[in-house]
Amino acid sequence: MDKQGIGEFAADEINVKEVFFALWSSRILIILMVATFAVGSVIYSLSIPNKFTSSSLLKISNSSSSQSSSNSNLDMIGSIAGINFSGAGTSKSSLVTATIESRDFLKHLLTFDKVLPSIVAIQSYDKETGELIFNDSIYDQKNNTFTSDPEKKPTFHKTFITYNNMINISTTNTGYLYLSVTHLSPKFAYELLNLIISEVNSLSRARVLQESKDSLNFLYRQLSETNQIEIKNSINQIIESELRKQMLAEVQKNYLINPLDKPFFPEMKSSPNRARICILGTILGFFLSILVSLVMYYGFSSRQYKEL
Repeated sequence: MDKQGIGEFAADEINVKEVFFALWSSRILIILMVATFAVGSVIYSLSIPNKFTSSSLLKISNSSSSQSSSNSNLDMIGSIAGINFSGAGTSKSSLVTATIESRDFLKHLLTFDKVLPSIVAIQSYDKETGELIFNDSIYDQKNNTFTSDPEKKPTFHKTFITYNNMINISTTNTGYLYLSVTHLSPKFAYELLNLIISEVNSLSRARVLQESKDSLNFLYRQLSETNQIEIKNSINQIIESELRKQMLAEVQKNYLINPLDKPFFPEMKSSPNRARICILGTILGFFLSILVSLVMYYGFSSRQYKEL
C-alpha cells in the first residue's frame, strides 16, 4: 500500500472515530429524544380509535346465456334501423364498482334510517351495548336532527368523501369483486355492507325490469306494424328473450352480485396497528437524534475553527 492509500485509510479511521465520539458525547440527547418519540408514539397510537372492517367476496351473476340467443337478432334489427348493438355492453364488474362509488347510489343509501349520522356524526362505539355514540355538536340523536351551524353541519360533498374513504372495492386476480366497509362500529360496518349488496341487486333488478318493459312495449308495437315474416320471427325471439330476462330478474334475489363469502361481523379491529406505530416512532426518534447530534457537533466544530 502506498503512502497516499495509507493516509486515506487513516483519515477514514479518524472520521469514523470522530463520528462515534460525536454520538457518545451527545448520548444524553439521543436517549432523551428516543424516549420522547417512544412515549409520544405510544400516546398517539392510544389516541387513535379502533376501526373494524367487514368484507365480502362477490361473484358477478352471469345472465349472458339468456341474452346470447338474441344477439344475432339484435344485430339484424339494428342493421335495419341503422344502429350497431355489438360492443354496446360494458363490463359488469366496472358497472358494480361505478354504481357503489357513485353519488346517486350514496343518495339512495342515505334514505335509510341512521345511515347519514352513522357516516358523518359518529364519535365512538360502545362495545358493551353495541350502540353508536354520536357527536352531540353535530347530531341530536333524541330529536333526529342535525346542527344548524353551517361550519359543523355535514354537506353532501363531505359525506361523499367520508363514504368513499370507508369503502374499498377491487377486482381480484380470479375476476371476483372484493368489497369491504371500515367503520368505528363493527355493527354498522356489517350492516352497511349488507345494505350495499342488497341495494345494488335491488336497483339493478328494478332497472332491468323497467328497461325490459319499455323494450317489450316497443317490440309489440313493431310487431303489429310490420308484415315481413323474417322480421316478425326475429322480434318474437327478442320478445322471448326479454320475457326470460324479466323472469330471471323477478326470481333471482342476487341478480347482479352474488356473495361467495358473505359479509361477516368483525370481532377484531382492523386498525390501528399500535405496535407498528410505536416501533416506527421510536426508530424515527433514534435517527433524528443521530442527525441532530452530528449537526450540532460538526456545526460547533466548524464555528470554533472559523474563530481560530
